Amino acid sequence: MMSDRTIDRIDYFLVLSVIIVVLCSVFTLYSQEVNFEDSPGKWYKQLVYFGIGLAAMFFVSRINYQLLGAYALFIYLFMVLLLILTLIPGIGYLPSGRGARSWLKIGPVGFQVSEFAKLATVILLGQYLVLREKEMKKITVLILPFVIVLVPMAFILLQPDFGTALSFLPILFTMLFLGGADYLHISSFLTLGGISLVLPMYVEYSRLTLLNDIQEFLQRTGKTDLLSIVNRLGGKVWRVLEGDEIKNASLSPKTFAALKEAVDQVVEIEASFIFKLLSNQALLVGFGSTLIVLSIIMIFLRIARGARSLRTYYIPLGIFGISILSAVVVMKTVPFRENQVIRLTAFLNPDGFKQGAGYQLRASKPAVGSGKLFGKGFLNAEMTEGRIPHVPESSTDFIFASWAEQSGFIGSTFLLFFLFSIPLRGLQISYESKDRFGSLLASGIVALLFYHIAINIGIVIGLLPVTGIPLSFMSYGGSHLVMSMISVGIILSIKMRKHAN
Repeated sequence: MMSDRTIDRIDYFLVLSVIIVVLCSVFTLYSQEVNFEDSPGKWYKQLVYFGIGLAAMFFVSRINYQLLGAYALFIYLFMVLLLILTLIPGIGYLPSGRGARSWLKIGPVGFQVSEFAKLATVILLGQYLVLREKEMKKITVLILPFVIVLVPMAFILLQPDFGTALSFLPILFTMLFLGGADYLHISSFLTLGGISLVLPMYVEYSRLTLLNDIQEFLQRTGKTDLLSIVNRLGGKVWRVLEGDEIKNASLSPKTFAALKEAVDQVVEIEASFIFKLLSNQALLVGFGSTLIVLSIIMIFLRIARGARSLRTYYIPLGIFGISILSAVVVMKTVPFRENQVIRLTAFLNPDGFKQGAGYQLRASKPAVGSGKLFGKGFLNAEMTEGRIPHVPESSTDFIFASWAEQSGFIGSTFLLFFLFSIPLRGLQISYESKDRFGSLLASGIVALLFYHIAINIGIVIGLLPVTGIPLSFMSYGGSHLVMSMISVGIILSIKMRKHAN
């Protein structure tokens, strides 16, 4: 049992910040549903989730966080097992009947396993980084942290939930940086992952934007038979032209040749130079292979002459070459779905996509801006209320738009102050921790909360791609709210024991 003196060290400002933000969430949900005949609805459930989360937060704060380190592997494996169960038909489900099968149900209670898997991954990463603290400069030591993160990511991708899976990566790199990994190694992995994803995504995005040009060209030239094929295939037309889905398209050789000729003409006239360059996979393979060969030559020179300075050249060259080859592999093997590409790229040109993420962004930004300085007032939301609001997902991923519409710039600043106070207080507690595990654990939780807040706000105001990441402590939903409050409970535990023996 902790003494009264230890209990007095609870971080009241951190707790107050959490309470204020969650109450803002409840008020926002209430304003969206106040005119519903079957009210109370989401706001009432959110209040119940808040009560459960508050109890869990204070319970966890009383537990010595070092016990979490001792049982880190067990907690992690248990969460991986639950993620596997979500993939089994009849066990895993989604309440709304659409999207990712990421939920489990125990009696009347359902919860999203992937949210708690994030926290379990942070705990195990913290423990591993402490155990290998003196070896973090070795690149081989970084293999296991990637395995720890990629295992839950893989099962979450199978659900499929791309946005949640992607949220693991910034947490991993932040913890590796704070854990003492070599900057060159971290930047190399970031480059590898970034290029492997960004280049194929850019090519797919450019192809989608060229569809309108292709349709206009076919209509202008009177090739209505080809136009109907393009309208039917949509974004799949590129896969057909590459030979991946030609059987499913049921095209005769003559029709296929005519379609390819028409598309090539549009690409030649309308496509950008960068798109033409990145679409030339043979050129990319040659360039990437050349960089790798140069890197290998430099490695042999270093071994032969002992020129240690060459390390700063051959590692970036090698990683860049491998990244380009990896991007080509992704282009040829990963069948990006049209909705995935739109979600990740629509923020670049929302007006170019009439549905999905493009529509969400075109709706959310005006909603935020319509609040102006003081907002429209509580219960006066127009774009974010009702059963089918103008802003989709206004109670979950886009709840900040609803708050901003009602409270304006002043209210948004108020909310953001307390929202970002939570990870900032956690960062301070991480710095003051009495041991390395407490410091890394708090840092990992800070990264978990900070990236959810920063990315979600960036999405709502159109600065980042739509990835389905909730706004911590604000978005409607019990799983993420309870997980976030348990995370704060762990931070409180670290704070309350910084002077303990």
